[in-house]
Amino acid sequence: MIHWSEYHGHEIDVVSKKVDNTIYTFDIESTSYLILNGEIISASEYLNLNEEDREKALPCACMYIWQFSINETVYYGRTWEEFKSFLDRVESNCDLKKYIFVHNLSFEFQFFSSQFKIKSVMSRKSRKVMSAKLLDYNIEFRCTYYMSNVSLAYLPKLFNLNVQKMVGDLDYTKLRTPATKMTKTELGYCEHDCLVVYEYIKMELVKYKSVNRIPMTSTGKVRKELQSLVMRDYEYRRITRGSINIKPSVYNMLVDAFAGGYTHANYMYTDEVIPNVDSYDETSAYPYVMVTSKFPMSEFKECHIKTVDDMIEKYAYLLKVTFHNLKCKYYNNFISASKCENIVGALFDNGRIVSAKEVTITLTDIDFRFFLDVYDIKSYEINESYYAIYKYLPKKFINFILEKYVNKTKFKNVKGKELDYVKEKNKFNSLYGMTVTNMIRDEVNFDNITGWSESELTDSLIFDKLLEEKEKAFLSFSWGVWVTAYARDNLLRRMILLDPYVVYSDTDSLKCAQGYDAKVFDEYNRAVIKKIKKVSSALNIPFENYAPEDSKGVKHLLGIFECETGAGRKYTYDKFITQGAKKYCVEIDGQIEITVSGVPKSGNKCLKRIEDFRDDLVFDYKYTNKQTIMYNDNQVPVDIVDYLGVKYKVDDKSGCCLLPTTYKLGKSLDYANLLTDNSTNRAKFKNRSFQNESNFKL
Repeated sequence: MIHWSEYHGHEIDVVSKKVDNTIYTFDIESTSYLILNGEIISASEYLNLNEEDREKALPCACMYIWQFSINETVYYGRTWEEFKSFLDRVESNCDLKKYIFVHNLSFEFQFFSSQFKIKSVMSRKSRKVMSAKLLDYNIEFRCTYYMSNVSLAYLPKLFNLNVQKMVGDLDYTKLRTPATKMTKTELGYCEHDCLVVYEYIKMELVKYKSVNRIPMTSTGKVRKELQSLVMRDYEYRRITRGSINIKPSVYNMLVDAFAGGYTHANYMYTDEVIPNVDSYDETSAYPYVMVTSKFPMSEFKECHIKTVDDMIEKYAYLLKVTFHNLKCKYYNNFISASKCENIVGALFDNGRIVSAKEVTITLTDIDFRFFLDVYDIKSYEINESYYAIYKYLPKKFINFILEKYVNKTKFKNVKGKELDYVKEKNKFNSLYGMTVTNMIRDEVNFDNITGWSESELTDSLIFDKLLEEKEKAFLSFSWGVWVTAYARDNLLRRMILLDPYVVYSDTDSLKCAQGYDAKVFDEYNRAVIKKIKKVSSALNIPFENYAPEDSKGVKHLLGIFECETGAGRKYTYDKFITQGAKKYCVEIDGQIEITVSGVPKSGNKCLKRIEDFRDDLVFDYKYTNKQTIMYNDNQVPVDIVDYLGVKYKVDDKSGCCLLPTTYKLGKSLDYANLLTDNSTNRAKFKNRSFQNESNFKL
């Protein structure tokens, strides 16, 4: 690395009159510390404090070195004043718009937001920064974590970059300041963080050519590709426009009806070590239903059906239903309490309703028929009902999905095609996400004086955004609602056939205790083949596109269930135990593996045997390195003596303090807090009868 003072300009890469195409990256290293009773201690000591001192300790942090790369050349400095001086030099060298890429921009932003005047921020929720523009510089920071959706350490492995992130060369437990002397090894660690991001952006530029054109999210990449494909296809846009709903009452019901994948543990088996468990995974469950099922392809219109018998097969239905005196027929339970408007006299199973005197819920016709099959229900009323025409998705969209599947399969395990495989796989995995991308969420704002704030969208703004979606006619949110409904139905109807043996399920997989009937999966797979043949014939799409061959000539049929077993293994897991959704532990050939939301895989070191996976098991920090982030926007200047004995006055006004933390295993629903991100919640109309003065026909 080169000290910033040695920078005297660089050659600019100009691709337009406004944008500098030079690759700029930025990164900082910071020290986390606690102020306790007037003393400064390293944040690494947090877990050694008693409960009272943990409450009293003030979490703070300071930046002690920054790195800034201009292409492959990395410069560094030690203070924010030096960074400002460096940016002044860069600006004087080039007055064009510059894009600076940062991996996990949210972290760096928390530090520099109090050092610079911020012009604007793009953020899904407070403190989750995707991009930020500075007021006094022609600069925009962009987050490469959102672009890639992987950690910095994994980025080189996933994309086969020419550089690796250094590991273990910087001891974060030591107190450091801008005055702390750093070794060559430590400086090399810092340098590589910038070089990894540089190599990643260089790879992206092969396709996107200009830095400002690289999509800001991983899903955005496949969205951009599809958009360019259908932009001038007026028939596609006409069909899509017709399926986008802007009527407030319908839109609200679509938001309420949307639900994700089914994740649940069978209470019969919770806390019990089960031997010889098999795991069946469905191949690409979401893309499968997208290319084989019919979706709402018109706007929903009001109807007045009274019972399920009034429903006509060629129509999709959006329903608000009140069930009376219901009780599940199975060990596994299905109605999610969080999706219900009102619940009276209910018995719960880890967030699912076992029985109730009354519940009201908004459903698709897929979910409605399923609930009628799996619950004993004394009576029900359909309070509201809307219908739309069922048709296949536009053929161009289906072919686009299948193309990604064919490419992913073709490139898998092919030497020299590793990067192509990763790119196609990421695109394929983003296809469903495109349909539910949330562009209608509450506004997130950052002000240089008052900081972060969130404000609800007004009905008028929601309507305008829906109108914009309809005019673009790219994708319909209703498709996404039905994608998950179909996928749940495919999974759960297999589950109820195997109910006493299903130990655990998650979105596209079922884990079964011995005694289950494997014919259930065989019969379903035969039905998948039959359905694909029917669709391929109806749409004139080659069957081979649904079952492409890999490099060894093996066909991979979309949508089938396959049992996960390694070479020479009879069962998937020798032992299995669960403590609830997103909490299970397995043993394979004597090796213990865990899946616990919020706990790294390295947490398996906390278990000597699988039987230790019980309530109150503590996943210790020394095994997980799990940290919690504490934000401080009002830090005060303090004198810090670093680990070398050098004293320095730190005056960072804001920072992120990283505190070591533990995790205690339990059966409560606390995991839901780890899985839920409010930024995915769509804003809803407050007034379902809202009418806009727009001339656009409702």
